Amino acid sequence: MTTSVIQPIPGNLPDKRKTPGLSPVLRPVLRKDVASNGPAWLPLGLVLSSFAAVAYADHLVVAISLVYLYVLPLALGAIFLRKPISYSLIAVCILFHDYYSPRALNPGLRIFHNLSAALCFAFIVYIIQRYIDHLAKRGRPDRRILLADTAKIRLDLIAADFQRVNYVVLMSARFIPEF
Repeated sequence: MTTSVIQPIPGNLPDKRKTPGLSPVLRPVLRKDVASNGPAWLPLGLVLSSFAAVAYADHLVVAISLVYLYVLPLALGAIFLRKPISYSLIAVCILFHDYYSPRALNPGLRIFHNLSAALCFAFIVYIIQRYIDHLAKRGRPDRRILLADTAKIRLDLIAADFQRVNYVVLMSARFIPEF
């Protein structure tokens, strides 16, 4: 009797760590739960186009600094993109502002302005990502809790309608001479 060794056949089995539906290029950029239902390029395109729009507006306006407008693209990046990429976008914001802003500032004031903006941006990204992580850990609420909350809201609305109707009846009863 001969014994044979069974060799595994290499196959193209899906990797459980990979997010289905994402291209291999965008997989390390986006969060795990982003773009699971829609196109994978859309969140990244939204973030990058918002950076371009703010940089263009910063280039057009000479009178004041528009560095605060970079909060919107950073917030979108904090929602859709992974943490290291979101924090690296802060440096991109500061570089865009330095490059596209036509204002001439003292170098010391420019350094202070950039450092204060970077600290504020880092705080905003930290808060948003911490909140999103909290929501991801919390998970979906139980159906029974949602139904109980809905029933409580319905009862509150019915009670408010009843009070409104009673108020109207009592106020109209003051003007009727028979009462």
